[in-house]
Amino acid sequence: MEAPSYLIYKNNVLQKQPMNDRQKHMKNITQKLRVVFRAVQAHSKIVERQCGLSSAKLWMMWELFATPGLKVSELARALTIHPSTCSNMLDQLEDKGFIRRDRSKVDQRAVHLYLTGEGAKVLAKAPRPAQGTLSDALEQLSDESLQNLEDGLNTLIDAMKIKDEKDGLVPIPGE
Repeated sequence: MEAPSYLIYKNNVLQKQPMNDRQKHMKNITQKLRVVFRAVQAHSKIVERQCGLSSAKLWMMWELFATPGLKVSELARALTIHPSTCSNMLDQLEDKGFIRRDRSKVDQRAVHLYLTGEGAKVLAKAPRPAQGTLSDALEQLSDESLQNLEDGLNTLIDAMKIKDEKDGLVPIPGE
């Protein structure tokens, strides 16, 4: 059996090079990231098929079920998304009759969010875990593993020279 190799351009010629340990790690990490993304996408497709909602919207509804009366900013914080993204998603859930917004009688600027009876019916049929496979898996990791993963991802993001990390506040398409 031939040793793992990779292709490089050297002197304008495509050459096959044996993989060293570093390149094997890079290949394995790339494959593992694909596994994670595909698992998130697969869960999202199951959610979409069973309830007609994205995973992120279903997670919103679970949060409102668990904590009725949340404000938009509190819900956005719980889902780690931008408040305007949260508000737009809530508009869609409200249009379907799954949530309602009530203005505070004390402070008219404050809006509290509640799940409707129709929303509760959707949740009763919804697949678990509510917050998706990624959040569920992260919850199971030790504090040390979480810190190491966060440090590694921060290093990767820095190496990719990503300037705008606001993308982290927008759900992954299909999520």
